[in-house]
Amino acid sequence: MKKILLTLGVLLVAIAIPLRSWLIEPLSAQDTPITDVREGDVIFHTSQSSQSPLIQIGTRSHITHCGIVVIKDGKPFVLETLKTLVLTPLDKFIARGKDGKYWLKRSDRENIKIDYAHYLGKPYDLAFSFDNDIYYCSELVYDIYKKQLGIELCRPKQVGDYLILGTDKLNKIESTMQRRGITKEQYAVAPVDVFESEYLHSVK
Repeated sequence: MKKILLTLGVLLVAIAIPLRSWLIEPLSAQDTPITDVREGDVIFHTSQSSQSPLIQIGTRSHITHCGIVVIKDGKPFVLETLKTLVLTPLDKFIARGKDGKYWLKRSDRENIKIDYAHYLGKPYDLAFSFDNDIYYCSELVYDIYKKQLGIELCRPKQVGDYLILGTDKLNKIESTMQRRGITKEQYAVAPVDVFESEYLHSVK
């Protein structure tokens, strides 16, 4: 029995140690001012929120938050989910990310116009549920592209597909899921799923 327990312990350590290196840096993040931005662009950063480390572990990515660019009165804003859905000036969105770095992606579709008024003021979707007319960040981008532009940026995955066994954060992730009523069987889209969409290309 002791040998079995020791073997299991070694396996868990072997699994857990490489996890930090499993975090995927998709491309070098930018930290220069944006000079070319268009409505419909999708912008990403590493959030400094309390749930950001859990998202990084669960999705193996530094990308933990995203929003969609809209142009209002000639100025760029980001439609994003905070406590509610809001329009944030682009520069403030960028400054709020870790080290002021960001990734910017764009569709090949020309002259995109986002009908965003419907979304403003809606609460953040803590349960990560589809089709309840409230949203978390990547669901918002996914929903707008699918319903308004007819583009499904990525295929939703079951929540359980994101979880990595053997991490020291797993218990906290599962505790958070239980508190919010999130199940491993329900479907979701993560920020990195949107980032990796074949329908978006990087803007530098």
